[in-house]
Amino acid sequence: MSNDWIDSVGRMSATPAPRGLAEPLAVMQLALRSPEEAKVRYSNYRFSRLVASRLQLNDLDMARCPEILELDLASPSMQQSRPFNYQLRYVVACYGLQTLFNDDGPGPYHHAIRPTGYDFHLDVVLPAAMERWRSDYRGMADHRQMLAASIIWLYRGRKDSCWLRRVPCTWNVVDALDALRSARAIADWGRLFALYPGW
Repeated sequence: MSNDWIDSVGRMSATPAPRGLAEPLAVMQLALRSPEEAKVRYSNYRFSRLVASRLQLNDLDMARCPEILELDLASPSMQQSRPFNYQLRYVVACYGLQTLFNDDGPGPYHHAIRPTGYDFHLDVVLPAAMERWRSDYRGMADHRQMLAASIIWLYRGRKDSCWLRRVPCTWNVVDALDALRSARAIADWGRLFALYPGW
């Protein structure tokens, strides 16, 4: 994987990642260890880009994630047979995201969880329900919005313009990780990121 990325305004960013560390993980590591330096070096790096990068990271990359995020591998989610399913359901329940996500999809385990506000059979937005979704989201504290947005980005496998349209979601990666850490939600977010198996 190249360490050269196109930033949010289309310029090439050739910021070198530490040897052997994929750029998204290097960004995360610097943002957590030296926020001031990371804010200068990655001033255009959005949180959405970090979350969306999860699909580009391989098992070797993800083996480094617990150390970078200082995750406790003995947590309950790590001991489950389907740890992402457990962690996703835990985050939705613990952070009060039940109005944004429901458990009525046709798939098993985490595949059954889908965002509300949409008719998946007809493949159309439900205007009133979507406005409720966005209103509930806007009323949440920043760290809860960041967790909800992360779930949407993982669910969609990319940035989203359906649910996250006209709502706060353009955080700089340093600000987002700092807000999650300040709210003591960084470990829960980190487990979602690290355990994600695809949707």
